[in-house]
Amino acid sequence: MPDQTVNKLGHRIGTRGGRTRAAILEATRRLLDRRHLGELRVADVAAEAGLSPSNFYTYFKTVEEPVLVLCEAVAVDFQPLSRHLDGDWSADQAFAAARAYVLDVLAIWRDHGPVLRIEHMLADKGEPGFAEARIRRLRRVHLSLERRIAVAHATGYHAAGLDPRLTSYEVANLVESVAAGFELMRRGDTPAEAIIDTTAHIVVKLVTGR
Repeated sequence: MPDQTVNKLGHRIGTRGGRTRAAILEATRRLLDRRHLGELRVADVAAEAGLSPSNFYTYFKTVEEPVLVLCEAVAVDFQPLSRHLDGDWSADQAFAAARAYVLDVLAIWRDHGPVLRIEHMLADKGEPGFAEARIRRLRRVHLSLERRIAVAHATGYHAAGLDPRLTSYEVANLVESVAAGFELMRRGDTPAEAIIDTTAHIVVKLVTGR
């Protein structure tokens, strides 16, 4: 993660500099709600923030850099979601826990969808910073899922050839995919509750084997 206490000139960021940097990040976020990353230029972000391009370059070299910082902020917000996977999954509690997890993922994608789509796209292209941001964001969820799947596997609820680690990745990716395409799924006249409940049931099945 980039050092957020100094600017590109090596100077420590004070209160005023912190406000400037925050303005650039917020401007980037607003622009991504309206435009694709490939359409953004440094001048666009600077203008949106009410700054000059030289102010931008004091803190970031490219438009991708503030986007990466936004991705890293989402990763911090994502960490508490593992609590849904670490709690009680006995009997009916499993569905309630899975549903709560799905709802939280949906909420994060609703608030940060444009940033997360860029994270996915650039991580898939092998961009190191974005790949690492995605790994950090999902690591705790992956570990929680893997532990629970491993227990189910050891007690015979899963087929012998099932790999708990790979399954944890696929479960997390399934929920991410649903969150990314949620509005498109709703356009097909599918009730939101049906999407949420169905996804939660699938998660329970894949995790517990029951």
